[in-house]
Amino acid sequence: MSKAQLKPELLALLQLSAPRIAENEFEAILLSLPASLNWSYFLDRAIATHLAGYLLPFPELAEKYYPTQIYHKIKSYQQRILLHSVQLREAILALVPQLDAAQIPYALLKGWDLHFRHGTSLKQRQISDIDILVAEKDLDRLETLLQVNGYQTRKHVYKSNWHEKYQIQHTPLMAVKSKLCIDVHVCLFTSDEPYQIDISKIIDTSVSIQVQDKLSLKFIDKSAAAAHFLLQIHKDLYYGPHFKPALYHDWSKCYQEDYKTKVAFEWNASKEAQKVIHSIENQKVFQFDNEFDKKFLIYLTSGAFPHLLRLQQKWRNFYRRTTPFWLRIPFTWYSIFPNKTYLSNYFGTGNYLNLWLKRLIKLVKPNLKNQ
Repeated sequence: MSKAQLKPELLALLQLSAPRIAENEFEAILLSLPASLNWSYFLDRAIATHLAGYLLPFPELAEKYYPTQIYHKIKSYQQRILLHSVQLREAILALVPQLDAAQIPYALLKGWDLHFRHGTSLKQRQISDIDILVAEKDLDRLETLLQVNGYQTRKHVYKSNWHEKYQIQHTPLMAVKSKLCIDVHVCLFTSDEPYQIDISKIIDTSVSIQVQDKLSLKFIDKSAAAAHFLLQIHKDLYYGPHFKPALYHDWSKCYQEDYKTKVAFEWNASKEAQKVIHSIENQKVFQFDNEFDKKFLIYLTSGAFPHLLRLQQKWRNFYRRTTPFWLRIPFTWYSIFPNKTYLSNYFGTGNYLNLWLKRLIKLVKPNLKNQ
């Protein structure tokens, strides 16, 4: 798909939310927009892709040229994500001293790395939760600490005992208090991904950043954070279905200068990282000429993948794992017919067949909500 084939609303969205856009360029784009532009569609896609936060780099110009209703809705969106993010930020600042006192080594990941290390505005970058990395041996101690602080915790529900033993999820624990959610990671990716990432080393070499008087937060090394960010994008585009186009914005603004090929090479992930970098560079000039670029456009336009592409992603997910062949038979069986605990957790109460059919319907028609 070429630049000329993009809908004008999507082209305008990508241009107006571009990282480091100059004031004169921002105004020139707004002046060039056709009178027939569908602003409702523009706003819908801006919010769905998390790009809406980046649409007011020069508020006075935005107020002058955006339709009044659209301008105020974008401002409202920014205020809403700011409020939620401030609450999450306060939760981090309250929790960290307790982690230090309990001597639980940790590192903050993803959106909070962007905010505290790179200064990303909480009105721009939507952050839904707190991602924190700890060693697997500290998982139970952290869960207890979170429970003492009023969080309700929930362990990851595996499809079978085989999955729990041989395919450890990177986020085996979730904690929730009111509308605040913490995702606790014990690895950066599921344990049977082909990456070779030493979590102990990452935690031991974490970097402290002072954010308040006498309070510092810990993050993984800059180059490791950049490599992790690229591989997160790769995972979403390769497997689906959670990619947000705003991630390309974050890369260009925050991580591009910190990326070191050496880290991805050490992790056995240089090929995946380079694929994503190539896709990001293509997107900047509106050249969508490879598989990742085309998937980027799907997320940009609707986020709903064709059924055959979803099946392809699931097959890739299965095939790419480092699981020994003898384990693939039970893995396949329980991926198709998971235990009832798994089905009940995601699809409610009922007999096994009804729950299994609910899951099948959602797999075939992912946009349908569970009844």
